[in-house]
Amino acid sequence: MLTRQKVAVLLLPAFLVANFAFIPLNTETAHAASLKDQIEELNGEVKVKRERVDEFDNLIGSYQKKIKQQESQEITLKNEILLLDNRVREKELRAERAKAEIEAINVEIQTLDELLKGQEDRIKIQRDLLTALIRRMHQADEVSTIDVFLTRPSLSSFFDSIEKIKRLERNLGDSVDDLKSTKSRLEETKSARDERRENLLTQEKTLRAEQSHILEEQNFKTSLVAQTKEDQEEFQKIMYELRQQQQQAADEIARLEIQLKNKLDNVDQALARGDVLLNWPVNPARGITAVFHDQDYPFRHLFEHPGTDVRASVGTPVRAAAGGYVAWNKQGKMYGYYTMIIHPGGIATVYAHLSSFVAQPDTYVERGQVIGYSGGMPGQAGAGLSTGPHLHFEVRQGGIPVNPENYLPSARIAVY
Repeated sequence: MLTRQKVAVLLLPAFLVANFAFIPLNTETAHAASLKDQIEELNGEVKVKRERVDEFDNLIGSYQKKIKQQESQEITLKNEILLLDNRVREKELRAERAKAEIEAINVEIQTLDELLKGQEDRIKIQRDLLTALIRRMHQADEVSTIDVFLTRPSLSSFFDSIEKIKRLERNLGDSVDDLKSTKSRLEETKSARDERRENLLTQEKTLRAEQSHILEEQNFKTSLVAQTKEDQEEFQKIMYELRQQQQQAADEIARLEIQLKNKLDNVDQALARGDVLLNWPVNPARGITAVFHDQDYPFRHLFEHPGTDVRASVGTPVRAAAGGYVAWNKQGKMYGYYTMIIHPGGIATVYAHLSSFVAQPDTYVERGQVIGYSGGMPGQAGAGLSTGPHLHFEVRQGGIPVNPENYLPSARIAVY
């Protein structure tokens, strides 16, 4: 006797052919249309933001040309202040550009997230359809051939049912391939999204660096105005000091090395052995604000930055990088309060922009001993021409400034 369940199973081939073709066309097509509209809207937003980034690039380029022209002009206080103003504006534009870049990347990530969601939804629809199809085909397989034959009015209708099942099997194979393809696109989209997020982190670091540079340039202008009292003659004195200081220091180091030779021979065993490794005079964890021969140094068009600037709050203890004799404690318009220590092997270290001295000239200091306290806040005693609270640290070999980081332990620190 033919049961209701068997009749339903015999009708499955026609039902599955119709539904398997119909559901993706309707459900996925509607979803794809909605997703397409969202993506187009987001892509339009990305285009607008990218155009804004290009505008900033053009403005930055024009300021860079202006700065280069100004650097070749006569060195006067008025020109230097105007130059600093333009450098500040250029860095403000760089910060704005970084913000615009961040906004564009965020929208790109949002676009990729929408694509991911669309692909994940499509995979779910395809999996559900495949699950239903496989389950119903399995039910059809459980019906015996004699039952199918007896329920069909003719032999041709029986073979029609078999042909429909074969078509379903082909459709099943095509759907599995489509599912694999969608999954592959999903993985590519995820990879692109992760790459955008890495780029976003880079741009956020760039923004923080540019904002830090803006503050430093503004502080430098404040220091310059305070030191010169807006007087051209005072400015010329500072320029003379800057140009003369290195040669004077080299001559004085040579003289002191001869004078202190016997004392230095017994100082600091590490340096006496020929090891030139020095200690950081302040903890570098807060970051480096300017490196040796820094490309962004405000007076680079006059002379190279001769040391490493380490960020440090006002009043941070400054320690001797190695054992040696204190050559001098001085005050200059550029370095403010600064001290120099002579070490064995023709090495000297300079510590500038101090707020106060501790070690006295012509006295021996141990490696790590406190020799003074950091400063650098524009307008405060001992700051000199400063971009903000920090320690300017120099290493001199034979009186000539060399890169301090070649003599210091490596440290995983940020450069701002």
